[in-house]
Amino acid sequence: MSKPNYLIILCGLPASGKSTFAYRFKSILEMTRENAQAIIVDPDRIRKELYPGFFNYKKESLVRRKNLTQIQKALKKGIVVISDDLNYYTSMRHDLKNVAEKFEVPFYIIHISTPLEQCVIWNKQRGKPIPSEVIHKIDEKFDFFNTYAWDKPFNTFNLLEIKDLEESIKLLIKQIEQDIKLNTEKAIMHKSQKIKNRFNEKLDQITRKIVNSFLKDLNDNSLIPKILMLRKEFIKENLDKVMSTSEINKNFTYFLKTQLKEEKGNSSPWKNFKK
Repeated sequence: MSKPNYLIILCGLPASGKSTFAYRFKSILEMTRENAQAIIVDPDRIRKELYPGFFNYKKESLVRRKNLTQIQKALKKGIVVISDDLNYYTSMRHDLKNVAEKFEVPFYIIHISTPLEQCVIWNKQRGKPIPSEVIHKIDEKFDFFNTYAWDKPFNTFNLLEIKDLEESIKLLIKQIEQDIKLNTEKAIMHKSQKIKNRFNEKLDQITRKIVNSFLKDLNDNSLIPKILMLRKEFIKENLDKVMSTSEINKNFTYFLKTQLKEEKGNSSPWKNFKK
């Protein structure tokens, strides 16, 4: 494959293992894929830069803006971005979706679904940096993935149950690459079909116009059924063949002229035809 970049949207409770997952994903991706480059964007780092110490809700809007700005800059450079954040509100995931679509890169929601009780235990083991009641409140407010079609996890990982995280991440990377390849092929086919559809509409319009112009001056009405039949035949033979307007005009006119034998006194209908 070429070097496609994408956005990983991690979501889950505090102390669920998101950062562990993010660092392992980045490491494995860069070790197993030539020239791959990934970056982890962590709002906690941004908070520490903006205001060391206690949580300041008044600065959260600035944190969110800086978070999205860093993601945008990395995606613009062609880097795989891992959003290491709670992303527990649908609106948060929607903001990230909009950023991915702005830069025309795929996004993958990865739910780190480690149970609440285990998150509380791991949080205590690492020195309880987050009050347990905060983890419980986030769990209560968590927007699960049952409202929008786009807001569905590409994969879910309960780090309490995973025995080999490295192999799980390697498999996830393969799944993402397969999905990108499949969607790229679909996009190419869709674009090709749109071009063909536009051509077929043009083919119908131009041949109809030529026939109408011809029939307007036709002296022998007995030729009408044959002319209409020839138009259908020409369209059938040339469906999905992309030609310019002048080529359709030229080819259809020639087709009619070779199929119809001009009779004496019936030359006037050809006067509107361009060679």
